[in-house]
Amino acid sequence: MSSSHRYEAVGDGNIGVEAEVVTPARDTGSVADESVGYETSIPVHPKILAPLSYVVPLVAGLIIILLERRNTYVRLHAWQAIIFSLAVGVVSMLLFWIPFVPTLIHVASFGATGLCMYRAWKDADTLTFFKLGVVGDFAERQVLGSTVLPF
Repeated sequence: MSSSHRYEAVGDGNIGVEAEVVTPARDTGSVADESVGYETSIPVHPKILAPLSYVVPLVAGLIIILLERRNTYVRLHAWQAIIFSLAVGVVSMLLFWIPFVPTLIHVASFGATGLCMYRAWKDADTLTFFKLGVVGDFAERQVLGSTVLPF
C-alpha cells in the first residue's frame, strides 16, 4: 500500500507508547510539499478524521478505513479504534457473570477512548501515533504490514 509518508515505529508496544509517522524529505522550493503527510482521500483534515474514528468505533472506524486510502495516520487510528472496541466487547462478554466487572471494563474503555481521541487530535500536527499496547501493534500490522483482512 503506497502512502505519501513513511512510518517509523517507536517503542516496545506498551500501553501509551508513541510511534512517529515520519514524513519524507521535502523540497523546500515548492509550496505544494507543505501538505505532505496531511493529504487525505476524504476532504477532511486528519486532525478531525483521526479522533472521529473513536466516536462510534465500529461504524466510523470502518467507514474511515473503507474511504481513506492515502493517510496512514488516520488509518492507524481507525484500526486501533475498531480493534479496541471489539476487544472490550469480547472481554466484557466473557466476564459478564462476575458482578460489576463488565461495568468497570466499559468505564475504563470510555476513559481510554477519550484519551485516544485527545491524543489523536493533539498529535495530528506531528503525526505521532499513540498506541494502546498490543492493540496498537495489531493496528500497525493491519495498515503497514501483511494483512489478512480485505481493507
